[in-house]
Parts: sequence; structure tokens; C-alpha cells
Amino acid sequence: MWRILILAAGLFACVIPAGTFAQTSRKTVTVEVYLPDGARLFIEGQEMRSKGSMRRVVSPPMPPGKYTYTIKAIILGPNGLRSVTRRIDVRPGDFESIDLRAPGKRPIIDVEYEPTPQKVVDALLRLAKVTRKDVVWDLGCGDGRIPVTATKEYGCKACGFDIDPERIKDSLANVRKQGVERLVTIKQRDIFTLDLSKGPTLITLYLLPRLNAKLLPQLRKLPPGARIISVAHRMADIKPAEHIVVDTELGKFDVYLWTAETLRGD
Repeated sequence: MWRILILAAGLFACVIPAGTFAQTSRKTVTVEVYLPDGARLFIEGQEMRSKGSMRRVVSPPMPPGKYTYTIKAIILGPNGLRSVTRRIDVRPGDFESIDLRAPGKRPIIDVEYEPTPQKVVDALLRLAKVTRKDVVWDLGCGDGRIPVTATKEYGCKACGFDIDPERIKDSLANVRKQGVERLVTIKQRDIFTLDLSKGPTLITLYLLPRLNAKLLPQLRKLPPGARIISVAHRMADIKPAEHIVVDTELGKFDVYLWTAETLRGD
């Protein structure tokens, strides 16, 4: 049986299976909202008092369940006040980011760059059981550390994709520095336009839950036996084949692994 619950904090609408309050695993949800300066921000109808171009909202610890934020901004523009509303689905433990600025005022990237700790890079490649025969594609490659490490440690081919020209420069510099130009390719591309049906045998991601979900139609076209690794974030509500936690100086990182067959429901 399902029931609707509005948390006492007044910030979240959610759908929770009956009996889940008996579970002890409660986690917060963090959402960053980017806005024009001076905009008013409302979540579930409650106005947030924080100011600035980026507002961060952290929920109280919540039991497992499916939650929905309704986020509304009132923005003063050249033609007067206008209202922008978005709804996003979240789960306890999620970190999400949403940009309510006008398209011409937003950066080209979908998520702020955060390097994957090298300890996590090493662990995720071990989790994926990378071999010399693999072809690793890192979607959102940052400074190229995952393709470079995969090639240096396992001798496989690898390719990194990023839409940000600054990250492409960083990646190319790293490839040259490590002397792996023969096996590593770096390309400036929008990852949501890539054809994943041929080429990669391993996809690595460090995005956001909503971006992972947006990639699902492409990921489901991966060839049989291909694996998908996501750092920190779930893939919709699809249960991973494996899940590890890596302890680093920056904190603990969840690393999830799926197979193409799992994502397709084969």
C-alpha cells in the first residue's frame, strides 16, 4: 500500500511504502538551485530565506521512498516578474542541481566539475574487472584521469568525452604528460548525443541522478556484456549488480556497477 506524506518541515512531497518508517536507514537530500540574483525561491510552496545565485537546501533525514520537489522561482526580468517551476524526483541520499537561470545565462555544462579521487578511480576499475580487451568510455572525463589510469594499469583503449573546452584541455595535457596518446582519445562532445551501441565495453559516470536517468535510453543500447559504473549516484531505481563504498580523504564514495542486460531488463 502506498501513501502520500508531506514532511513536517514542509519542504517535500513524497510517496513512501507503508512500514518504511520501521527502517533505520534515513538519509538527507541536498539540492542546489541556481538563480538570477534577487530571485525568490519556493520549495513545496515555502519560501527559502537564503540569498545569492546558488541556494542549497538540505532535507531532514528521511526514510527510503520516492520523493518529489516542486521548485518555483519568481524572477524579475526586463518585462517584469515571471515564474519558473520545475519538479524533480529524488531519493534519500541524492545530491541534485537545477538551474533556473535563462538559457543564455547558464554555463554549457550540466554539472559542476568535481574530480573523482584517485583512490575511487582505482577501485571502480577493479570493480569493473577491466582487462586489456576492454574499451573504456568516460562520459564527463574532467581531467582524463579515468581513461589515463585504465590505459596505464590495464593496457586497454579508452576515450574521454566532455562538453567543457577547459576540461578537454586538462585531459589532453594529462594524456600527453602520461605518454598514453596511442591508446587514449579525448573528444569534446555532448554526451547525450553519443551512440553507445558500438565501441565501449565499459562506461564510467560521475554525474547526477537525473542525468544518469537521462542517459538510460543510450545506455540500454550498449552491447551485451558491457558494464556501467556510476560514482556516488543511482541509476533511476534500477538495483545495481554490485555496490562498494570507498573511503577517501574527502569522505566515503559509493560506487555502483550495472550490466547492459540489467539496464535493459533482460
